[in-house]
Amino acid sequence: MSETISYILKSSSAQTLGAMASILEKTKAHAAEAEVDEAVYLSARVFPDMHPLSRQVQIACDTVARGAARLARKDVPSFPDTETTIDELIARCHGALAFVNSIEDEAIDVNKRVTLEIPMGPNTMQMEGRQYLSSFVLPNLHFHAAIMYALLRAQGVKIGKRDFLVPA
Repeated sequence: MSETISYILKSSSAQTLGAMASILEKTKAHAAEAEVDEAVYLSARVFPDMHPLSRQVQIACDTVARGAARLARKDVPSFPDTETTIDELIARCHGALAFVNSIEDEAIDVNKRVTLEIPMGPNTMQMEGRQYLSSFVLPNLHFHAAIMYALLRAQGVKIGKRDFLVPA
């Protein structure tokens, strides 16, 4: 028997958002030790046309929270993008995870094979719940988490693969 989509969503969200929060804690300590303004890390980009680190965290959090809401056919939460500090981004990770965990498993699992209307910019895509989770929500979560990790590693924060894979 396969795992439920609620289990996959919640366990993946807990692992990745937890790891992101832990990595951000290490970044805060690194910034203090190096006497570098947090804004330097939060504004880091891979390339000028890509989002900065702070936005990478926001998008990762939004992806799982909105994904959970859509999978459960609930109102999509609004998270204003107002974070300007590492502590605020850590709180956003915890808030997004709390939202995901607040949704009853059954509300998500009932839509495993239901076709959902997923807004994608000006368009709408139709996807079964399981496809939306496996082909959109989780890949986007991991993409933005990996970009955050790479940006911080490039800035000299002492983190490794274990930090990315295991929340502290």
